[in-house]
Amino acid sequence: MEAWAPALDDVARHIPRRTRDTRTPGSDALLGTFTSSTTPTDAQAQAVIDTAVNAVVAAAGAIPAVTDPNGPLVQAAAKTAAEWRAAADIEVAYPNRDADLVVYAQLDQRAKDAMTALLRAMVSTQTGAVEPVPIWQSPPPPAWADLSPGSGVDWLAGHG
Repeated sequence: MEAWAPALDDVARHIPRRTRDTRTPGSDALLGTFTSSTTPTDAQAQAVIDTAVNAVVAAAGAIPAVTDPNGPLVQAAAKTAAEWRAAADIEVAYPNRDADLVVYAQLDQRAKDAMTALLRAMVSTQTGAVEPVPIWQSPPPPAWADLSPGSGVDWLAGHG
């Protein structure tokens, strides 16, 4: 897994209601992270986080190492994008009520915004696989191109 990948509690911070202790009847205690006592469990949430990290890498390309001058900035943006993506995906995967779908839509928009911010950070720092400006190139003209009869090249005027 990526060094910048979010931990269970990083994602839980965005959806604290999902960290409610389900093993203690009548408990409204929020655990602040995913455990075997939450829905989803820690293993289920970790699988969603792993998928979110893979989605970020698939969309943005390789995230620079922390030793890269811009690595910490880009890694923080990647982590945020993965956090929001995982939070949205958990919310839609484990709905308890119709309102959860509204919450999902809000989380999904946050995930998309975070992904856009990551791509902008990669463009501004010129890191990763993102190209800030497309590079257009054509081969140089052949040496004979401007020397052909009737080419209309100004330097040929008066030489023919």
